[in-house]
Amino acid sequence: MCGIFGVVGRADRELGGRVTRAIHHRGPDDSGVWVDSTDTPVTLANTRLAIIDLSPAGHMPMLHSERRLAITYNGEVYNFAEIRAELEQRGHHFRSQSDTEVILNAYAQWGEECVHRLRGMFAFLIWDAPRQRLFAARDRLGIKPLYWAEADNGLLLASELKAMLCSGLITPALDFHALHHFLTFYAVPPPRTMLQGVHALLPGHCLTWERGKVGVRQYWDVPMVENGDLMSAGADAVEIRRELRRLLEESIRLRMIADVPVGAFLSGGVDSSAVVALMTRLSGERLQTFSIGFHAEGQRMDERRFAGIVARRYDTEHNEVVISGRDVAAQLPDFVRAMDQPTGDGLNTYLVSRATARHVKVALSGLGGDELFAGYRQYRYLLQAQRAGRLWKRLPGPGKVAARAAARQLARISGRAALAEAPGWLEAGFLSRYLRTRTLFSEAAKAALYRDGVAASQNGIGPSIELLHPFVVESERDAIVRVTRLELKSYLAHMLLRDTDAMSMAHSLEVRVPLIDHKLVEFATRIPAALKLGHSPLGALRGRTKLVLTDALTDLLPAEIMRRRKQGFYMPVGAWLRGGLQPVVAEALSRESVQRRGLFDADAVAGLRSDFEAGRGPYMRVWALLMLELWQREFLD
Repeated sequence: MCGIFGVVGRADRELGGRVTRAIHHRGPDDSGVWVDSTDTPVTLANTRLAIIDLSPAGHMPMLHSERRLAITYNGEVYNFAEIRAELEQRGHHFRSQSDTEVILNAYAQWGEECVHRLRGMFAFLIWDAPRQRLFAARDRLGIKPLYWAEADNGLLLASELKAMLCSGLITPALDFHALHHFLTFYAVPPPRTMLQGVHALLPGHCLTWERGKVGVRQYWDVPMVENGDLMSAGADAVEIRRELRRLLEESIRLRMIADVPVGAFLSGGVDSSAVVALMTRLSGERLQTFSIGFHAEGQRMDERRFAGIVARRYDTEHNEVVISGRDVAAQLPDFVRAMDQPTGDGLNTYLVSRATARHVKVALSGLGGDELFAGYRQYRYLLQAQRAGRLWKRLPGPGKVAARAAARQLARISGRAALAEAPGWLEAGFLSRYLRTRTLFSEAAKAALYRDGVAASQNGIGPSIELLHPFVVESERDAIVRVTRLELKSYLAHMLLRDTDAMSMAHSLEVRVPLIDHKLVEFATRIPAALKLGHSPLGALRGRTKLVLTDALTDLLPAEIMRRRKQGFYMPVGAWLRGGLQPVVAEALSRESVQRRGLFDADAVAGLRSDFEAGRGPYMRVWALLMLELWQREFLD
């Protein structure tokens, strides 16, 4: 696991050294800079967190002297031993035991097609001197980041925006398109970043630079699932669960390969509990596990009791850290620096990574289980909405008029204004329904938030829903299949994985995510909804979720974990914003600060704060605006 940086168009060792210092946290064990000025000037740099082959032989940038290739690489390719054996049969020789050298030789053997053979998480740059060409690639699900920009008739690439800014080749200016969509998704959806002119390479994509031209292409996607391809015709549920168990064990076994101790995050939910149970069973060794809990203000959200049940069942060396608002306030400046891009999430990962990194260099996480096995509430909700929408379409005109009137009446009687919107919800398209489950500020709310001059400049920017259209496959009619694709390609990739990388690497910790191994994803997306949610989705609204996952692990998971309702990982951020973080909010989102920044209407921001403090508005809007302001101070000002 490392930090990478590359420039095509400059051979500058001092520049490389400056950048490695800026991303030292990504790889404190070693660093290196390689330059080539024989034809096209090139600089590659690397900071190394040594996980596999701790010897100097794993130093990067690494050279393939015979083929005149150079690589800087971040990540882990878990099947490197298998690829190495095949390459050795083809006559390739190795000087190290690292997966870096395997990728380099795989490129020498198969060229760009080498990416199809790699199983793991990765972002790498290879300078191909004979072709005067740079080749870069990012893993299929987007676990490892890679940013790029064209600068000075060349190309600039890096693991973090901090590295690009430190290079001095990028002007720190806010991208207003990114800002607009951040307000919707509380994350910056790629390929844009919050910096003008800087792009994020999308998951499952690779990039080439040759003779001044950049080309980007996709090499992998979440597989399409046609209606007749859901394993439903004659599929055997027992066989599906057996194959799922096999793939889970294989994925975790691969992700335990390391030359350093490996631990695990343990929240007490099904996903992290499954990972810990399988790790213990497969390794036969005592495992270190890590949880965070909260003081009185977060007691309702504290899951340590469930984490303790799993820790005792598997006799782990369990570590707990209890967080208060005062702790968060003290660490807030470091958290903002770690963000790299503003986000509404990530604080939980930052805190647990900080605690974990004191004990191990690698930790496995249960991230991705909710997206892959229909764990979130919106899966069941959208499935029911799809079915109700079909009935609504069949309802005659007078029936619809009566239903709208009844909905308005119920809203008045109950005081729940959302009930009046139910008919509109049923008439909306699939994407509109989905977006409502992932929206922080609607298009109307954003328009009301912007200052007049900024609002006018946003008129040429399309609504955020347009960003989701590429993630919808019209031939996929099953609601669960559709939501799974959207969650994997938007929420998981844009926010959760990006934040996990940034927050864990800020503490020099490598986090591995076995539940989204691409072979597991290719299998699990085809599992019928009935096996994930049960045959009665309405019943699943009130009960267990991810049934196929828990059923595949009945011999491993404690009964209390199997029976508990889906809680989700929440933090008492609202209480902290009213308590230990209140002075920070009061200053950063004051009228003076908002007017000085010039993006938002000061009265609108004051109204959001007032609604939140009075208990009428969600804390997330205040938190997102706070993170945006603090990020701008750190990265732009």
